[in-house]
Amino acid sequence: MSLVVLMALVSVGLIVWVFFIAKIKDATAATLAPAANLTLVLAPILASAAGVERTLETVFNIIENSWKSLVAYLGRGLRWLNSAELEVDSARQWLADVSARYNEELRSLEIKTMLDLAQNRLDDAENNLANVTASDGYRSAKAAASIVLGLILGVIVATLGQLQMFAMLGIGTVPAPVDVLITGLVIGSGSYPVHSLVGILQQTKDTLDGAKGYLNRLGTPFTAQKTTEVKPTSEEPGAGQKVVERVSVEPTEKPTPSS
Repeated sequence: MSLVVLMALVSVGLIVWVFFIAKIKDATAATLAPAANLTLVLAPILASAAGVERTLETVFNIIENSWKSLVAYLGRGLRWLNSAELEVDSARQWLADVSARYNEELRSLEIKTMLDLAQNRLDDAENNLANVTASDGYRSAKAAASIVLGLILGVIVATLGQLQMFAMLGIGTVPAPVDVLITGLVIGSGSYPVHSLVGILQQTKDTLDGAKGYLNRLGTPFTAQKTTEVKPTSEEPGAGQKVVERVSVEPTEKPTPSS
């Protein structure tokens, strides 16, 4: 509950910062050519999404390798963590006691067996604590934390970098703070969703450009020219003549480049 309340407060603070505190300038809407590649147009957003994703991966790798207690708390809970730590301490103490007795009675087979059991118990306890990253609880907590932290970092990057996706796409009607906020959420969603979004936008743009070119061709007026030519029906002298008419149709306006 504390983490949920903290994330809610951070989210509200982030929205207030974007809309009322950060100095966001209105970006000029870009003019996209008919054959424009949206991957190049949205390259800053793609790079930012990849950077946020790599940052989160690095942070979680450091946490999993350095702070086992935090990982165990997120994966199994505080009671399991306390129990696992007590088991490790107990196994270490038992191993120390058995080792002391083994040193006193080095040749005793019973003590040697107890020493092996103590060593195995310690190994099992430490492995149980170290393998907590594979638990379902920790994976769920990690996924939720990655989503929330990714969205927060995405909004921060978009605000500091003045990244406005709608302006890049030539849409100038979206207010700058809203544009930055949506761009930040897109960046924070990860590189794969951003690539998918770019692909969908590219297909939609190509379809609209094709439809526009087709409508332009349909709306182009044409003019007809009629040519009349008189030819004899045959090469024999005195043969009659026939009239041949040819009609050529040409557009009065040249097609637009998009067609």
